[in-house]
This record gives sequence, C-alpha cells and structure tokens, in this order.
Amino acid sequence: MQEAAQGIAGLIGRAKAYDREAFTELYRLTFTPVYRYLSARLDTVEEAEDLTQEVFMAALSGIQGLRAADQTGLLAWLFQIARHKIADYLRQRIRRPSAPLEETDKIEATSPSPQELAEAEQERKELRQAVEQLTPEQREVILCKYVLGYDNQQTAGLMGKNINSVNQLQHRALASLSRLLKRTESQ
Repeated sequence: MQEAAQGIAGLIGRAKAYDREAFTELYRLTFTPVYRYLSARLDTVEEAEDLTQEVFMAALSGIQGLRAADQTGLLAWLFQIARHKIADYLRQRIRRPSAPLEETDKIEATSPSPQELAEAEQERKELRQAVEQLTPEQREVILCKYVLGYDNQQTAGLMGKNINSVNQLQHRALASLSRLLKRTESQ
C-alpha cells in the first residue's frame, strides 16, 4: 500500500513537471471515479463525457497548484474541479435552455419495453432530484458511497472528515432521501 502511495506521489511530481506519461497514468487511475461522479449528477452520458473531458483539461492546466501527495488527495482535487464544472454547466444550461431534437418515428425493438425505459428514466430523474435537495455534504457522501463504491474511510479521506461524521452524514442523507422519495410518490 505504501509503495502504491509513493508511486502516486511520484506520478504527481512528474505530472507537475509536465511529464505526459505521468499525467496519462494519473488519468488512467482516476478516470472511472471522476466519470461516475459526474454521471451521477448529470442527465445524459454525453454530458458526463463532455464534463469529464473538461475536468481533466482543467486538471492538466492547473496541475502546478495540486498539493496532494496521494490518491485520496488527488481524487478530492479532481472532484472539486468536477463540482465547479457541474455548477458552470448548470448555470450555462439555465441561461441558454435547449430543446432536444425530435425522436424519429421508427423505434427499434429492444429488450425492455418503451414503458419500462420511461419508468426507469423517471425513477432515475426523481432520485437525482432528491439527491440534489440534500445538503452538499450529504450529497457527497451518497455519491462517494453508492456511486463510486467507496468505504467510509475512503469517503472520510476525500471529504476531510472523520469516519463518525461520514456515518452520521450517510444516515441523515438516507433518511432525507427516503422522505423526499415518499413525498414524490404521493404526488
């Protein structure tokens, strides 16, 4: 484990010196968690892909300011960039709303029925809306635990909190989500 941490620290140091291979390796190690983080907060795969690209472009241009020396610190830094990119994207979307192109008349048959797909999308939308109503810290815990699959220790490290705080935030977040989703069902 310590050897891996030293490896990450070495990669970070080399990336700060604009070593292309080092940054590529950091990208390879962190792409999946960053993409998952963004896809949990956005509506479409395309949005998540575009913002993932923007996060890593911003990371490349700002690598000199990175103070992290381990993977947890690196991910915390990348998630902070992702939060800013999401906020910028949502502000832009509000200023310039766009309507999706109309669907074609011909729909190919797939395993799930259109009704099932619509219901699943509606459930995902309701869950995403409920998660957005949580406090920022509760939202981060939920994303780290259930989207990224991190344990409490990793989540605590990313958030700069202790494990007990993460447990409390998780408990409160799940209780809030339950209330919010029940309220949505009754409407």
